[in-house]
Amino acid sequence: MTKLLDFVGKKNHLIVLFALVILFNILLSFFMPKDQALDLKFAYTFGEAYQSIETMDLETRQIYRLGVWTLDFPYMILYSLAFYGLLFKIWGNRGFIKLPFLIALMDLGENLLVIKILNSFPDVNKSMAIFASVFTTSKWILVGVLMLFILGGLFKILHSKALSKEEREEVKA
Repeated sequence: MTKLLDFVGKKNHLIVLFALVILFNILLSFFMPKDQALDLKFAYTFGEAYQSIETMDLETRQIYRLGVWTLDFPYMILYSLAFYGLLFKIWGNRGFIKLPFLIALMDLGENLLVIKILNSFPDVNKSMAIFASVFTTSKWILVGVLMLFILGGLFKILHSKALSKEEREEVKA
């Protein structure tokens, strides 16, 4: 993990990783049916899951599946590394900086189940849809926690810079 932190902790590498995250986000928007994509929903029921899929025609389901396979899987790696590096930059090497990998694990479970649901459609599998929802909801809760760590870290940095400025001014006085 030390070599990985050395790599993702470098400013230039973080810039490239976040540029790729943005690029993949844009590309995903072309492949994910915005109103129906299960990846973007929170705490959906099995009925809502299948209702979303039923509103997609065959071509939309195929494009959705292709987007998950070709873009969402690499996207998980990119955002994990980018946010791992960012948390390391903000907080140093603390245990919680591995949170992006837990998010990716939830995303992986979600993606595998969504693909299985799409492949088996029109057959309905209630438990598969419920488990997909659990993974999706867990992912979004963890993303919220990640944002709190990032905002808390940025507040910490700004606060310490403000204190440093006050200390410099006191020394001058």
